[in-house]
Amino acid sequence: MSWTQARALWPQLSASLCQRFRHLNPTAMARFRGDRAKLNLYLAQTHDLTLAEAAQALDDWLAFSIATPDLQAAA
Repeated sequence: MSWTQARALWPQLSASLCQRFRHLNPTAMARFRGDRAKLNLYLAQTHDLTLAEAAQALDDWLAFSIATPDLQAAA
């Protein structure tokens, strides 16, 4: 799944991200609306990661989300 596709599915993916990364706030996630740069920064700040680590974590999560049946059905 590309980030463009992820943005189109933002409500579903936002909830999935909040489950995966427990320190993310659903209200804050709704404000980002799929903005990758803001999400990277927020993830780094809330999970004590560098920006590079946060970007890698998002890439890994996105790759995993492709294999998740609930998210595949939404696509």
